Amino acid sequence: MTTADRYLMISADCHAAPRLDDVREYVDPAWRESFDSWRAQLADRGTGRLGEPLFDEQAQEEFRRDVRVDGGAMNGIWDSERRTRELRADGVVAEVIFPGGATTKDGEAGNLPFDVGIATYQYQQEAALWQAGVHAYNRWLADFCAEAPGERAGVGLIAVDDVDVAVEEVRWLREHGVFGGILLPGGAIGIGDLPPAYHHPRYEPLWAVCADLAMPMHTHSGWTPDLGGHPGSIGIFLSEILYWAHRPFGFLVWSGVFERYPALRLVMTEQKADWMIGTLELMDSRYELPMFAQLRRSLPRKPSEYYERQCYIGASFMDEGEWEARRVLGVEHLIWGSDYPHLEGSWPHTVERLAHTFKDVPRDEVSRLIGLTAATVYGFDRDQLALLAAEHGPELERIGCP
Repeated sequence: MTTADRYLMISADCHAAPRLDDVREYVDPAWRESFDSWRAQLADRGTGRLGEPLFDEQAQEEFRRDVRVDGGAMNGIWDSERRTRELRADGVVAEVIFPGGATTKDGEAGNLPFDVGIATYQYQQEAALWQAGVHAYNRWLADFCAEAPGERAGVGLIAVDDVDVAVEEVRWLREHGVFGGILLPGGAIGIGDLPPAYHHPRYEPLWAVCADLAMPMHTHSGWTPDLGGHPGSIGIFLSEILYWAHRPFGFLVWSGVFERYPALRLVMTEQKADWMIGTLELMDSRYELPMFAQLRRSLPRKPSEYYERQCYIGASFMDEGEWEARRVLGVEHLIWGSDYPHLEGSWPHTVERLAHTFKDVPRDEVSRLIGLTAATVYGFDRDQLALLAAEHGPELERIGCP
């Protein structure tokens, strides 16, 4: 078949992490003793912030028994060859890689050095340890992406205790082929002893370098405050988790970051899509009220206009009907992701899931949602990926309608 017969499918939400034995060599020698001490303490952490595993044990076991998962569990999170094989079998020819792991059969993949994870400030530690973990993960990520040139857009980590150091980390990532951008540290940033929130002027050099180097910035769900493992912790976690990922958007809009840096791009991933509809309506209505004229003096555009110019929704494993949000938010602003290799994602049954979700969506719009928009946002070489899509992409007649 040719590319005219198949979709070019890019997952804009995948996850990877090194095994601890593999990442140790990337830790600066000055910090290896601290790393070894931290690793030795992992077994003593107990049941954690939620009091029990997030996923039901039976659900996890059923997932591992799936014929397409069995024999390696989620080892594709660090096993490069297995990862490529499994993604292509799922119809995906390129990916955007976020940090964040999962328990694999060896029990270690996904534990990043010094607990640097999907939200950098998940646990309290001294700033130097955070930065050492960030530094090590990004060096591993650069090598991991280089094993599949042009097919992996890595999203690097930064810490923002020292903005100048963060800027240099962004430059290093770009210079070493990590072109997926950066993940903004999330969680309770701006609260308590943590660094200031993102409307603070100290971050101007960070916005500038991301705009200059065409490095998209991201928020991603995955964090809530420590809930202490009391009854109801998991339900509360699930109820609040999206709020903390949404939060930076308002800071960047109202503080004029998007106005000052029109080339800056923000992608909000794995936090649903339809929330943005009500958010923009509310922000625009406040912007237009006569009593808040000061907002219009500092921002010449409505919040929705900054969204339209500079923002995207990483609508991972979209629910049936959620795609209706495209009519308001714009199909050109929604990018799909499989969440490989996480339990809650669409892998290893992506095509079947998409066929159901997008059964009433025109194929030209499906093409944008599951690949073409991501290719534009992240700068993938479409000619290179078209050759892979002609062999591995799903047939057009399987997803969407004429």
